[in-house]
Parts: sequence; structure tokens; C-alpha cells
Amino acid sequence: MKNTPSLASCLPHPASRRRASAATLVLCLLAGMAPAQAQDPARNEAVLNFVGADIESVVKAIGHYTGTSFLIDPRVKGTISLISEKPVSKAQAFQLLSSALRLQGYTVVASGPYTKVVPEADAKLQAGPIQTTPARGKDGGNVRGDQIATQVFRLNYESAVNMVPVLRPLISPNNTINANPGTNSLVITDYADNLRRLGRIIASLDTPAAADLDILPIRYAIAGDVATMVNRLPDSGPAGPPGGADTGRTSLLADSRTNSVIIRAPSEARARLARSLVDKLDQPTAMPGNVHVIYLKNAEAVKLAQTLRAVVASDPSASGLQGGSGGNTTPTNPAMNTGAAGGAGLGGAAGGA
Repeated sequence: MKNTPSLASCLPHPASRRRASAATLVLCLLAGMAPAQAQDPARNEAVLNFVGADIESVVKAIGHYTGTSFLIDPRVKGTISLISEKPVSKAQAFQLLSSALRLQGYTVVASGPYTKVVPEADAKLQAGPIQTTPARGKDGGNVRGDQIATQVFRLNYESAVNMVPVLRPLISPNNTINANPGTNSLVITDYADNLRRLGRIIASLDTPAAADLDILPIRYAIAGDVATMVNRLPDSGPAGPPGGADTGRTSLLADSRTNSVIIRAPSEARARLARSLVDKLDQPTAMPGNVHVIYLKNAEAVKLAQTLRAVVASDPSASGLQGGSGGNTTPTNPAMNTGAAGGAGLGGAAGGA
């Protein structure tokens, strides 16, 4: 520990540290590093001991130590304290500087071969790194935690527009989040460590909805009419992403062959609501239907239907036929297809021979 170099250790008093130039700090660094490298060249660590030092001087000293070329915005002013109780590596020194600047309202932005130190409010306008893959883990990120970066998140299931109000409170006030409905993507500019946290949150929210399917037979009504009526009711579920399935709404499909409806709902609660609506609509009418199927025993249905149509046409006051001899009359469900042969113009009604 006693041979470990100490940055700013050559400055005898805090007041003189604040006024020290970058050249003085660099000379202190070079003077302290020589014995440490001679004793343990592999470690190449240093102790940071800046107390109330000028920000520009500290940035230049850390830049010389880490081999980083800094460009400092003229608006970056003030003093900073940067102290490490034990030796730190170059990467750790850079991280400590970034964190200390962040507390002062400044940030570092990587821009090609240079690293800019700018006010946090202007960082989103700088040419920082852009990532189009999901945010990497804590140890695998290619952008350091207290650096500003831009991340593009492409969503597969959830709507990007619906995600904005959910994520906005989790982003620094000076940074931005925008949704692109065309590609269903989110564009977020924030600190790299927060981008990794947002990536985990988005991954947990952007999941397919567990839709429930149910088939309900219709006893009295017509399945197509019931499905159309329920689908027209307003649904409070969110719209699905453009170009994808609308996974947030309840939908009904009719099967005319079995006179049934197929219910697809994003949750069990929605499915119960749809089943309740279908049950209320599938009720027998108060008055029996006026369509009947008469099974003939002797006559030919097609010829008899033609005869009956002629009789009705000649007597406009006739409202229907009062049964027929030799036939069995059966009331029918209006949802069922009429069974009179020949498709009689009287809705399938025919008298017995």
C-alpha cells in the first residue's frame, strides 16, 4: 500500500488543490507511479485523493492515467472530490470519475476516439453510442454505467406506444423515451446502467398474452348474429402492435355448421364476461316461431309447394295455411335450417296430402 501511487498527493492543501493545474497533477501522477510499477507492474493501480479539486484538472489527470482523451465543455465548472480508500484500476478510476460528474449534473459521452464531458441536459444531443440489441448484462455491457447511450428496443408483443407512460417515470428527467409505431420500437436515451435495467423490465413486459379459447353451443339464437353483436361491444383492452395479432381484445367467431361460437379472450375474466353475454343473448323468444316443418307421407313436396304458392297468390288475405291432413307438424328453432324439400317459398311449410 505505501508504494501505491496517489493522484494529487503532491498537493499540500485543499485550497491549492482547487487551483492546481493539470500539469501539476500529471507530474504528481508520474512521480508516484514509478515505484509502484517497479514493484508490481501487472497491477498498475493508483489511489485517488482529490479533495475539492477543480473539475477540469481532475478530468485531465484521470485522462492521463487511463489513456483517455477528454473534451470538456466550457460550461463544465466547479470542484469535485474523488477519493479512493484502496488502489483502483484504470477502469475503476474512469467509473469513479463518471459517477462523481453525474452527481454534479455532468456526464461523459463517448464520441469516436474522444470522450466528451458535457452537462447532462445536452448529453442526448451528442453523438453517443447507439445499441440496437437488447441491453447486455452488468459485466457484459459495451458502454460504461455512468455514460449516456441510446438504446433501440424492438417489441414483439406489447404496443410500444402503451409502454411509454409505463417507462417514462423510470428515466432521468433530462433524458428521453420515444415510441415508433411503424416498427413497434422504443428509442431510449439514458445512462447505460439504467438502460440495462430498463431492458430487463421491457423483457418481462413484452410477452405473449395467454389467450383462453372456449366453444359455446348456441341453442336458440343464430351463432353468427350473436358473435357479431358481442364483437361490436366496446372492449377496454389495449390494441395490439401494428402488423401483429390483436392479443389484447376479446373476439368471437361463429361456426355455422354446429351453430356455436368460439371465444378468444386475453384473460379468464374477459372470457367469463363474454360467456355471460352469450348466455344472455341465447334465450328462447317469448312467442313461438311461425316456421314449421311438415313431413309428407304421400305427396311430392316440390309439386305440393307449387300448388300452395298458387293458392296463396290468388288469396291475398290468406296469412298462412291451417295445417293439412296426413302430416306431422313440428315447431322448429329459427336458428336451424328448414327441412322442407324443394325449398318452398312459404319458408318450407307444406300441407299433408
